[in-house]
Amino acid sequence: MENQIVHLFVFNTLVHEHFQAELDRAKIAIAEQDFETAWIALQRAHILGQTDAIAHTIAHWNMLKLAWRQRDFQEIIGQLISTLSVFPLTLLYGKNRYLRGGKANVNESEKMSVPADIQQILNQ
Repeated sequence: MENQIVHLFVFNTLVHEHFQAELDRAKIAIAEQDFETAWIALQRAHILGQTDAIAHTIAHWNMLKLAWRQRDFQEIIGQLISTLSVFPLTLLYGKNRYLRGGKANVNESEKMSVPADIQQILNQ
């Protein structure tokens, strides 16, 4: 039960499974000090969880922890702000936001291309 996420809203089971798989992939990559793979997995988790307030917050929290581990101070500041503000913003805007990877060095107004496999999951 430790890996289970409780959500305020109905979070599509398929999306939730893939969200959790990306978090797990990031955790393994971090343990192996493969930070590039960890960031990719966390960005994918962020896209999958972006419309759910709790999942979105969890994605940013994990990004903050990774930025701290790497001592990337620009990313730490960006993720700290995101982690604190993401819950209410997701409740307010939910699906009306552009899907993005969630790293601090990406402009909020930039619409990113969503990987095809993730888009397929989100469309189901």
